[in-house]
Order: sequence, then C-alpha cells, then structure tokens
Amino acid sequence: MATADKTLQAIRKKLKHCTLAWQPSLWLDTGIPDLNCVVGHRDKGLPYGSVMEISGWQSAGKTAIAMTLCALAQQDGAHIVWGGFEDRNIDERWASIRGLDLNKNFTSIVPYVGTFGSEKLPRLASAQELLEEMEEVMAAKHGQCNRMVAVIDSIAALLPEGEAEAGLSGGGFRSSMDLPMMMGRLLRRWVGLAQWHNCLIVMINQLRTNPMARFGDPTYTPGGNAPLFYSHVRLRVRRVKGGKIMSGGKMVGVRGIIKAIKNKAGGCENAEVGYRLFFDAPTEFVPVSEIKKESGESGEDGV
Repeated sequence: MATADKTLQAIRKKLKHCTLAWQPSLWLDTGIPDLNCVVGHRDKGLPYGSVMEISGWQSAGKTAIAMTLCALAQQDGAHIVWGGFEDRNIDERWASIRGLDLNKNFTSIVPYVGTFGSEKLPRLASAQELLEEMEEVMAAKHGQCNRMVAVIDSIAALLPEGEAEAGLSGGGFRSSMDLPMMMGRLLRRWVGLAQWHNCLIVMINQLRTNPMARFGDPTYTPGGNAPLFYSHVRLRVRRVKGGKIMSGGKMVGVRGIIKAIKNKAGGCENAEVGYRLFFDAPTEFVPVSEIKKESGESGEDGV
C-alpha cells in the first residue's frame, strides 16, 4: 500500500494535481444522543459538508423538523440558505417557534417572475436558475462563515427548464425525466461543493405511491435515484396512528417517528427517534418507545 501511495503521489506531482483530503471536521451536535444516532454520529451529531434527505407523507412534519435542525445550526454559527421551491416564504412566527431567526444569518430564495439573461419577456424562474442563486450565495458566504446549511424544500416542487418549456399539453416522457436528470447533475456537483463550503445540504422530499407496483413497497420519492445514492443520511418521517396531540379538546400538535433508512455518517441504519411537534411550542425529541406507548401505534398513519 505504501508503494502504491508513493506511486500515486509521483503521478499527481507529474500531472500537477494538488489534492486536498477532506474529512468532516465540523459537527452539529443536537445534544440528544438518540437524535444524533438517527441523523448522524451518536457522539458527534451531524457532519457539515454532507447531504441529507428527509422524506415522508404530507403533514408529517418534514419541514418543521428541517427548520429545527437549521435553528440548531444557526445557534452553532451557521448561515442558512433556504430554497422554498413550494413557492412560499417561511412564516416568521412559525420559524420563531422552531427556534429559527429569519433576520440573522438567513437567506431565503423562492420562485419569482422576472427576466433572465437576454430574454425580454418575464417568466417564472426555473429550478436551475434558483439553484444557481443558492450556489452563488454559498460561494459568497464561504469567506464569511465556516459552516452553512442549504435546504431544498422540496425536490418534488422543483420546476426544471424542460418541463416549464413543455407546458401542460406538451409534456411527455422526455419532460418527465427532466427532474431526475437535473438532480443527477446537481448532486454530482453539490456533493463536492458541500465539502468545500462545509455546508450541510438538506433535501426535503415527498412520498408518492406507484399504482402499477405489484410487489414490494409501492412508495417512492420524486427526483430519481440521485438523492438516494448521493445522500449520506436519509430520514423517513411519519406520523403515528393516534398521533394527534390534544389539549382542552383542541389539537395542539402531532407525534411521530423519524427513522434512518440510510446513515453513512457514523450512526445506525434503522435507528429511530420519536418527536412531538407542537404548533405553539418547540419540537420535542424523545425515545421512540415513549411515542409508541402514548399512541399504541403499530403501523403507519399515512397522513
């Protein structure tokens, strides 16, 4: 091995290739060992410079959980770049409840109508143009802070150029493949940029059901295989049956479970942690046994 290393070093010197070895040096410790074990390394937490996907059904709490992680990172000195591709700005009150300060170390990018390049007619910005803006923000903030978090909310809401140009009536197989192809190109690039900028990439994704599936799990996530392959950590968020948290006859929150379906950050695959997501109070992360005991849950809620 030593001989091979020396040979490779000589080749790189000949080719004038200067290598910069990368290992996670900055970690976001959530302070909760069970949560750390699911989202990253049990003792260290989440590594900056990695890629994470959070998926689940609607109203499971994916965005709120991502905001809570961003709030912890913000308190750790990170700059947050939030790509709200579902065409919405974050509600300041809701963000504040999650612990996120929208007026400090925070950049929000949402779809907008404008003119681009030499084009004279206004149109809606494409996913590529908005993602390029996120990339430029990361580059601009690189010299100002040594850690960042960039959120894509959500993959399913991204509108690639080809799909936008095809319109409703011109869509077909080719335009339906634009999103997976774009995600492949994006993540091949962003995996390296994440390491260079010490930026944690968080991709929120939806669950869909394949009506043609006859065997196995019929659920899938939009965006093709690239998010599956390039993510260091993949989380599945779900509400449990009987997951409504009630107080005084009113629903005040939901409870659920976060499961690691992939973890290459030093944690445990299939590890779980429970959460209580309150509408007017911070999110609580607790042992999964507490959530199952409270709800008597044995399956997936599906809502």
